[in-house]
Amino acid sequence: MLNQIPELFFKKRTTRKSITLLMVWIVILAGCLEIKREKHFQKETRNSLQWNIQSYVSFLRQNIIKTGEKYTIEYEPCEFIVDTDYGSTLIQNLIKPEAVLNIQAQLGINDLEYYDKLSKIFEYVKNNYDFVIDPYNWPTVEETIRAKKGDCNSLSLLLMSLLLSAGIQSHAAISNGHMWVSALHDDEWHILEVDRDPERKRIYSLPGFYQNPVYIIFSDHSEKRKLSVSLKHHQNS
Repeated sequence: MLNQIPELFFKKRTTRKSITLLMVWIVILAGCLEIKREKHFQKETRNSLQWNIQSYVSFLRQNIIKTGEKYTIEYEPCEFIVDTDYGSTLIQNLIKPEAVLNIQAQLGINDLEYYDKLSKIFEYVKNNYDFVIDPYNWPTVEETIRAKKGDCNSLSLLLMSLLLSAGIQSHAAISNGHMWVSALHDDEWHILEVDRDPERKRIYSLPGFYQNPVYIIFSDHSEKRKLSVSLKHHQNS
């Protein structure tokens, strides 16, 4: 069960529509349903409609229900492939603990307790990088560090790289057009939300938003929720 830690973690486990430039993340939900090797092309720009928080919340509520109907809560291995400026690659190749060792040294966390390391790393990412909406590419960790900004994907990959470099067990999750990181503490997984925008937090607080994500990204492999038996039967018929 995912629990909230005061002042550190945001929330307890709590179609193709043009909704908003601010919500371009939905493209991540598209995929090859039964193909284990899935390619996620450049994120698309959806800007034909002005963003409206209420409309998007309504859309997401429906999407969460449909996702629950489409998939079981069991997972199977898959290859999550993304496009970068340098070509297509497994998302694991964008998780680089070795690229953040200088930052880790600057933070002076080597002698800290596990929880203090986790807290300091999370606060570093939140306080030193601007959250932006980037509809175009998946940058490397090095590019994110140089730019001092990123979207949910790039900042989550940076955060996960920092956590892994400090020996903190973590993984990323992708669902509902959004990406976040979960870290292990006291034998429980806790959500680390890098987006601090108060309006978008209203979206993330929807019941079921973080629960049973479609994709889980580990440092060495990815997993995807299995299709429901009825949907598999329908596709095969």
